[in-house]
Amino acid sequence: MGVESGSQKVLDAMDKGLSVTDVTTARSLLGIAGVRACFFLQFGYPGETWVDIQKTIELVRSTRPDEIGISFSYPLPGTAFFERVQKQIGAKRNWTDSDDLCVMFSAAYNNDFYMALRNALHAEVDSWNKVDKPGSHIDLASLWQCVFELEAVSRNSKATTFPIDEITEGPGKRQFVPLQKLIPAERQV
Repeated sequence: MGVESGSQKVLDAMDKGLSVTDVTTARSLLGIAGVRACFFLQFGYPGETWVDIQKTIELVRSTRPDEIGISFSYPLPGTAFFERVQKQIGAKRNWTDSDDLCVMFSAAYNNDFYMALRNALHAEVDSWNKVDKPGSHIDLASLWQCVFELEAVSRNSKATTFPIDEITEGPGKRQFVPLQKLIPAERQV
């Protein structure tokens, strides 16, 4: 399932036409039907904050998908997202120049933070589905501690974000934001 985020604000910014309630309902119905659910998530979309990230973590914990896939927001040519951040991308224009675990634009945090977040959330979901074998115990508390420590020191003051008034409540209600309206977080009031 292309869940992407547990934050309605981020889903709206992505123009997903999806609500967090839709995700929880779909997960519940799949569970009732005995169908395994995998959530595809992405972190680092312009405007995503620590609060939004925590909402995604909470969504995963509350719905308990069977598996997750995580990437960092990756602007693909031909999408509105690509057009919004194109000037920041430079030479990295496709999968051969980068991968889905590399932030290609000015995201809210650096790659180390996003990798720690990815590793901790993957390990937590994996721990729900696996029985510990002797010597294979993963220390989830340490992984999450690393995320919390990096969150405080990995923020990017020049992150690309959307002005708050450009995003409204409800799927699909925000109009396209032209590149000229994107401003670094440090210049927002």
